[in-house]
Amino acid sequence: MKELQRCRTRIHDGRAADSATSPFEELPALASPDNFGGQEPAVVVGGVAMNPHPLRMRAPWRAAAIIALASGAGAVAAQTAMPPNLVPRGAGAITLTTDSGSRSTLRFSTTSWNAGVGPLELAAGDVETGSGKLQVYQVVYQTSGPPDLRFAGAFEYHPAHEHMHFNDFALYTLQPVNAPGGSSRTGVKTTFCVMDTTPINLGLPGAPGRAFYTQCGRDLQGISVGWGDTYGAHLAGQEIDFTGNADGIYQLKIEVDPKKVLLETNENDNVSCVLLSIRKPSTATVLDSSGQCSSVASITPSSTRTGTTVQVAITGYGFAPGMGVTFDGGTGPRPVASNVQLASDTETVDLITATVTVPYKKQPGKRPVWSVRVGGGGVLANAFTVTP
Repeated sequence: MKELQRCRTRIHDGRAADSATSPFEELPALASPDNFGGQEPAVVVGGVAMNPHPLRMRAPWRAAAIIALASGAGAVAAQTAMPPNLVPRGAGAITLTTDSGSRSTLRFSTTSWNAGVGPLELAAGDVETGSGKLQVYQVVYQTSGPPDLRFAGAFEYHPAHEHMHFNDFALYTLQPVNAPGGSSRTGVKTTFCVMDTTPINLGLPGAPGRAFYTQCGRDLQGISVGWGDTYGAHLAGQEIDFTGNADGIYQLKIEVDPKKVLLETNENDNVSCVLLSIRKPSTATVLDSSGQCSSVASITPSSTRTGTTVQVAITGYGFAPGMGVTFDGGTGPRPVASNVQLASDTETVDLITATVTVPYKKQPGKRPVWSVRVGGGGVLANAFTVTP
């Protein structure tokens, strides 16, 4: 750890370039008006002018330096926090490979971006006794006065990527939706270098025109407003082991901040999903890239006659209280669901129960086969049939 690290600067197409930086460089002295010709610099946090604090102009900063500056700031006006909002996009560049030893690997790229009102900024603190990890604090900027510091976990050295990573930033999970004999698999990667690599929405208030967080720093990492952090499919950890798993329909889920340690403006949009058809040795077909995580696996019974009412059980993933059930795509009398209840919400398969009524018509329609939709996302195509 006392030798130079290799610090990766990733750009939007997933390629990597390296630049050497010392992981133990001395911290700069705290800025003062004398350092800026007698004028305190206006600090721009994601493009929003803040009270003068040179924190983001003098990176890298240790949390101790931020605490020192904040403690000397004196009385300030009423503050409003400007937290980030982390939103994962659905996985992309998805491929399945099987080697000569029958080991199957699902690889994919990911992008998580900041749709909030302030940057995600992570500053290193003291070294943890025993583990050697660096304590990490989230720096939450305010509309006035010094930033707020919140303990957020740890930085640790990642030998495969040869730079510092933030722990527990994201979690990758592959869940069977319609794959008899299939099992849920989890990616081994949970640590990330967090930086600006991909402009997503520079029209957001406070989004800078250029990347600010551009290195896998030992002392400072982050994502600016309107920017994303992309990990290419070729990078270490961007995979899930599929060896021995059953072919079928799966949901690939990307979740950021799974332990809910970061302060955000919205905690309800941290998950994105892609629905896949996987067939060994080398086929991974995207069926739904909308990002919705409600996926329907089955409906039982799967048919009823016109003019009748039936109780159904619907299984799948990502179901939540208040989700409705609708039927789309068929012709003739449309089934109508009522009394929709979330009967089971687990880490594996969820269960919804509902009453389905089909209005009476002498003929059910030329194509009386309906797709079942739960909420605004998950669809099981051609799953429910109306008979005469």
